Amino acid sequence: MNNLRRKPASRHTLHEVGPSARSERSGSRSDPKYGSKRSSLTKRNMILICLALLIPYSLFLLLEARLGPSKLKILEENDQETHQEAAVTKASEPPALPKADLIEYLPDGSPVGYIRVPRIPQGKRTSDDGKIHVIFSSGCNKFQHWQSELLLASAKYVGQRGRITRIVSGCHDKKAEDVVHRHQTFPAGDNDKLVPMELLNRSYNENFGLFVTPQFEGAIDFPWINKPSSIKYFMEHARPELDRLGETVIAILDPDFIFLEPLTQTGAQSDKDVIASRGADLFPGVNDPIDVVVKGRPVAQRYGLEAGWLKFKPLEQITGNPNSPSKEWTAKEASHYTSVGPPLMLHIDDIAELSVHWERNMRPVLRVGGPDILADMWAYSIGAADLGLKHTQLDHYMISTWGSRGQAYPWVGAYESLECNNPVKQPGLRRPTFIHLASNFKAVDSAAKEWMFHKGHVPANILDCDMPLIVQPSNDLFNDQKQNGMKAKQKAWVVCHTISTLNRMLKDYKKKFCPSGYEKRNLVLLLQRK
Repeated sequence: MNNLRRKPASRHTLHEVGPSARSERSGSRSDPKYGSKRSSLTKRNMILICLALLIPYSLFLLLEARLGPSKLKILEENDQETHQEAAVTKASEPPALPKADLIEYLPDGSPVGYIRVPRIPQGKRTSDDGKIHVIFSSGCNKFQHWQSELLLASAKYVGQRGRITRIVSGCHDKKAEDVVHRHQTFPAGDNDKLVPMELLNRSYNENFGLFVTPQFEGAIDFPWINKPSSIKYFMEHARPELDRLGETVIAILDPDFIFLEPLTQTGAQSDKDVIASRGADLFPGVNDPIDVVVKGRPVAQRYGLEAGWLKFKPLEQITGNPNSPSKEWTAKEASHYTSVGPPLMLHIDDIAELSVHWERNMRPVLRVGGPDILADMWAYSIGAADLGLKHTQLDHYMISTWGSRGQAYPWVGAYESLECNNPVKQPGLRRPTFIHLASNFKAVDSAAKEWMFHKGHVPANILDCDMPLIVQPSNDLFNDQKQNGMKAKQKAWVVCHTISTLNRMLKDYKKKFCPSGYEKRNLVLLLQRK
């Protein structure tokens, strides 16, 4: 592996400690009180007792020499949490390392790989356990850290099954904190500050995994490079851990997703469980049920990309292949099978191959099309076309904006009333699996007060113990929209669910990690600059 090396073995090995321990007992051989047989048994027992006492301390020295005190602290924190898949160990024993083939080290000693191995949550097992593995790629900055924690906590709230891994990139380059980004999509300053590894390594959702990648060229200036690069790196280096449980479906999210319902591969029970406005009938019999992934046939959320990637002509300048199969695709095929985005659910073999094309296409797309924030999506679609991966496109997985077609709008529109401060699912109604925080949502209540949510307005230090909670909207905000039209209802619906879930996460996170208490007042009011 380029620029990576295994950490050298510690000098403090069991073989060096053992002989000295045995030599301390050698005087017992000349003790006249014992016969030879009893003496032999006594000496052997004493040796075993000494080894039992020395082995834990020797392993501690080995870990400390290998990782250093700070990295050892991270592993100790991992071990303090309930680990249902691990064998029960004595409290006096040092924490176990992740599997040796899952962590490597940069030349400066920084770890890359699985710093924290994910776990299947406790509770009743389902067919998703050991099958679906949710991943999402993020930076290590404060802006994406609180979003990632919101995603992880909401997954726990809805009882998401299977495992979930946060992939982080850019953790080892402090220059990212001060660089002037040409492509800044959030307020600069504190949002750019890197989160220490010990904070990245904790969450209200104790079952999450943390996978660290190296820095990728060009990602400081254009962060979207991280997504295909980190997923390719993950698939190349984490595959043994995925195969260990036999996981076959990889679900890709973005960090600005909030779970409202579990993402599952158990299969829709009826037509009412899905919304399929496009493509469902063009390739019959492949996905059965329609929302279950099979090899060669991914399932994903429909996006409004249509056939946009066909603008990159000639396509061989992107793929590097003059005989690229993507050149044969029509606009209709591209719209029906590759106009997709997260959640993207693929068979593990498909994403392993597609991630190579995705990463390879990314920089040529930037070179030809310029710094388009959709560049990673164009690169993905071209790679999928190259491999002949026709996605089943479904609408119901998310709501990310307002409209009438292409998302879970019919389900949201069915709500007649909602308590904004406690927006629970109502009997007989459905909700999208996710809110995608991709827009600026605003709604006005009956007192003419505007409430809004945009992720760029959330304070970078919102997870700090002394930072107050978000001010809750008026409880009737959604109900006040009855005369304002469907789009107003959709915006209020998202504002209510988002702020309520965010405050719930903040309280749960701070209860767990603020031992001296935290600021409980709702004082942070999100405002739109005029």
